[in-house]
Amino acid sequence: PLTYSSTGGNGNAPVSLNTKDPAYVSYFNRIKNAIELNWEYPELARRYGLQGKLSVEFTVGADGQLEQLRIVRSSGSQLLDDEAVRAIKAAAPFPRIPPWIKGSQIPISASMEYTDSRLNYREAR
Repeated sequence: PLTYSSTGGNGNAPVSLNTKDPAYVSYFNRIKNAIELNWEYPELARRYGLQGKLSVEFTVGADGQLEQLRIVRSSGSQLLDDEAVRAIKAAAPFPRIPPWIKGSQIPISASMEYTDSRLNYREAR
């Protein structure tokens, strides 16, 4: 499952993709949906049982273009990290920043988690 988390920000600090701030919620939901449509659990990672959680920060410009993207904390797997970066890049450009969100760009923080529920399966006895 795709989960997003982190702390919200003020000033130039990144805003969490899961913020509850009404000014951001509808716009951020569109960004999350775009990423989810492009994000996949790499088959090789699934085959080898790789799991992990990574944190990213990215900046969306006024026109919706992805201006910056960086991994803040690795999942511990280059394969999983690369897929998360690929998915965010593939989801861009995002919709234009709505006029009620002030500023010419939005720094955003998110966490992406790869979990394979098959690994938690226990045979009933």
